[in-house]
Amino acid sequence: MQRYTGLPYLVRQPLLDGRYRVAGYQLSLSDRALVPVLPGAESLAQARDERLLTSVIDLEYQNALGERLMVLDLAPSGLTNPMLAQLPAGKVALSLPTAALDLAENLSRMGILALLKDDGGELPAILPPACLLARLDSSSLDAIALAERVEQLRRLGVKRLIAANVDSEEAFEVCRRLGFDLYQGGFLIQPRAGGTGKLDSGVMQVMELLNLAHEQAPVERLEVVFKRDAAMTYRLLRYINSSANGLGRTIQSIGHALVWLGYEPLYRWLTLLLFSTGKGDGRNAALLQNALTRARFMENLGQDRLPRGQLGGVFIVGILSHLDALLDRPMAEAIAPLQLPETMAQALLVRQGPYAPYLQLAVACERFDQQVVERYAAVIGLPAEQVDLAHVNALIWSATLDI
Repeated sequence: MQRYTGLPYLVRQPLLDGRYRVAGYQLSLSDRALVPVLPGAESLAQARDERLLTSVIDLEYQNALGERLMVLDLAPSGLTNPMLAQLPAGKVALSLPTAALDLAENLSRMGILALLKDDGGELPAILPPACLLARLDSSSLDAIALAERVEQLRRLGVKRLIAANVDSEEAFEVCRRLGFDLYQGGFLIQPRAGGTGKLDSGVMQVMELLNLAHEQAPVERLEVVFKRDAAMTYRLLRYINSSANGLGRTIQSIGHALVWLGYEPLYRWLTLLLFSTGKGDGRNAALLQNALTRARFMENLGQDRLPRGQLGGVFIVGILSHLDALLDRPMAEAIAPLQLPETMAQALLVRQGPYAPYLQLAVACERFDQQVVERYAAVIGLPAEQVDLAHVNALIWSATLDI
């Protein structure tokens, strides 16, 4: 059998509920990507599907997934693959075109959720009892037609509706009013309109500390800023004394905590603190979850390719790449108060410099943009297997964090 050497890459998109909480992910491999046909595989589609299933069957990933939903899109032939029996029961949904709905009951017996992939065509008169989920392209219909479609699907017995291609905050609000349960698309990472006012005082204080940590100011200067905010002081001491840090005794003073932590770890912690400062509606936490996954993915990719001194920088770039969405303003305005090194600013503003390929690749994985993923994986010099491993490990790491 002819074997192909093209590179498929795992891409993901979070599924959020109406309060911006991460309820799951859609994972897929590009339809057009060529993959090596393994012994026993009868087609490229089968090889691609089995590569995707292997990522989800991983026991460590299943444990990290918790109660989150995993949506997979397989080729029609993959819907009867024996590997399906190894998927975690009740956590994985397979999308079914209308023509394949007769498989819903069989999937249900294996503990797999059947999800109707609504392509906008004519709906069946009756849905199988096991088909309780549906996904609808929200960008293909206007609000009135979308409302009618939602009503039709609910009448057919759909219990959970996913709005796909929700690419703006306005679209998210429309879908939320129409009663969708889960939402996926670029709306989360887009700055919302009207975000040009004065920055929250808490955010400004964290930025001041970031600048002091960057210039390695004396601990006494940092301590003065922390003492202005009792809540921030509490967070620092709670972080220092957490079991994850493994200290043998409790640290009770700000100065001692800062000395023990050091400038680089302090800077890293403060970037995370930006996402939990000020008023939040759940969106900040979702942004932080995505930023952490992106940052860790980039750090994993650069592990053996970036100089040791730049590994911390690539993680910070990953976190700060969501700062425009967090502060609802253009990136240039968002990072203006920060004294960022030129290499970081270049990556965030013009996608240039040593960190840029890692950021470009991570963003493309979230946008299902296989061509861009392939391009920057080639620039970095990583094969698909290593990129996918770095990606899955980042998902596992971020899912197990207490944030």
